[in-house]
Amino acid sequence: MANPANSTAAILPDGRQSVQVTEAKTLAITDSGIVQNVAYASAVITLPATATDGVYIIRNAGVAEGGSAGSGDDGNQISISPNASDNIAGGVTGTATDNKDLINTAATARVGDEMTVKLGLAGGPIITSYSGVWAREA
Repeated sequence: MANPANSTAAILPDGRQSVQVTEAKTLAITDSGIVQNVAYASAVITLPATATDGVYIIRNAGVAEGGSAGSGDDGNQISISPNASDNIAGGVTGTATDNKDLINTAATARVGDEMTVKLGLAGGPIITSYSGVWAREA
């Protein structure tokens, strides 16, 4: 899985720096603080291991015109996957479990739905804010 280069960087209308994500991506420390603007169907974004410090922002950008999912305000499904030995605590209803994703399902997703996750804490990744409807993987 390749990671899109920052050559796809842009400024969102709210002034934040973003990068357009059009394929599966494993985040790295260099992605911290940059909005990952996810624009493809059935997206999977993998967080780095807990020891990697940073704040990671994943935003639903919908699917580009001609894509197989999302149109208008409709978003696309995004799965945020922790490192296999980590769980993502906080925010979303349900029990945080190792190696289980947070999912912004296509049925409820809207362009602009976001999840912000803080890493580098001893207890593992924690949700610091989110918008939209997100669920924990069963």
